[in-house]
Parts: sequence; C-alpha cells; structure tokens
Amino acid sequence: MSYPVFISPPSMAWNSTKTQKWNTEIQKSASGRRKTLSRWSYPEYELNCSYTCLNPAEIDYVAGFFAKMRGQAGTFLWKDDQDYKIENSLIGIGDGFTTGFQLLRDLGGQFYEPILDVVPGTLKVYVNGIETLVTFEEDGWIEFSSAPAASSVITASCEYYWRVAFADDSLTWEHFWYNFYRLKSIKLVTVK
Repeated sequence: MSYPVFISPPSMAWNSTKTQKWNTEIQKSASGRRKTLSRWSYPEYELNCSYTCLNPAEIDYVAGFFAKMRGQAGTFLWKDDQDYKIENSLIGIGDGFTTGFQLLRDLGGQFYEPILDVVPGTLKVYVNGIETLVTFEEDGWIEFSSAPAASSVITASCEYYWRVAFADDSLTWEHFWYNFYRLKSIKLVTVK
C-alpha cells in the first residue's frame, strides 16, 4: 500500500520529543508475586514536533495536508530529521535456505525494530560486505533471488520513513510577525 509523504517544512525546532510506549498488563497475586503480559511485539511512538518560522506557503501546505488527512483519520509517511537511516545494520545471518529478511533498525544492540517504509532509491543490501541485488516487498521485507550461504552476514543501509498519523483532530498555528507563522506542536503517533 502506498501512503502520502508529509514533507516537513525546513524550520523544525530542536525541542522535538519522542516517547516510546508499550501496552503491558500487570497482575499481582495475593503473595505479591508480579506477572506481566506485554500485548505488543513492538512499541508505539508519540512524536511531538514544533516549527518556529513558517512562511505563508509553508503554513498553507501543513494546514492543507492536515485537512487532506482529515486530522487523525489518515495514515502517512514522515521523515524524522534525526532518526531516519540505518548504515550497515545487521538484518540476518544466512542459513542457505532463507531468501526473505525484514529490514531492521538497531536500538543500541538491545532491541531491533522492523523498518516498514524505505525512502525510494536509498536501499543497499550487503552479503558479507558485498552489495547484492534484492527485491523490495511490502512493509520492509526484502527477498533474495537465491538464499545467502550459511553463516553469511546480511546487512543493509537505507533511509526510512516513520508510518504515522496525526494524534489530534485539531491543528493550531500562530501568526506572530508579518508573513511568519509558528506551529507550537504537531503531534504524531506511529501506526502499524
């Protein structure tokens, strides 16, 4: 499925925030023993961006895109100014049989999340350091024409989008100077 791309205006402020959220159920027994159930395999992120100095054309674009999405009803792609690429990230080890692999982003070697939407023309996949052609499928899945050999290291480099929706049904901007506008907050939430 193809989603529209939201092109961020160039004046994004440095005070943008990202919040990782999980859906966990916790139960305690009469003895005080704690049991947990995590309902999601991967977290949801809440993203809060602000834009400090927009001209009339830029504010019209943002307001028009927000209206096109009908507030939080529509799903779209957004490229984070700081968190938008992987370089030689491990995505798998060949076993001689498997031809399909999920693109992943590494969170400090502690956790790997799937990358769903790649910026066209940026994907490069390597088997043991040698660039190899692959077919890009939906939701960040890649396919080799033949399975990489057993024990071969498969890495990838690419730029990616975040698949998001607006978190609110309202958008507020401020006209603070002649032909200059400010968006104090655009709230986004990741969707799967």
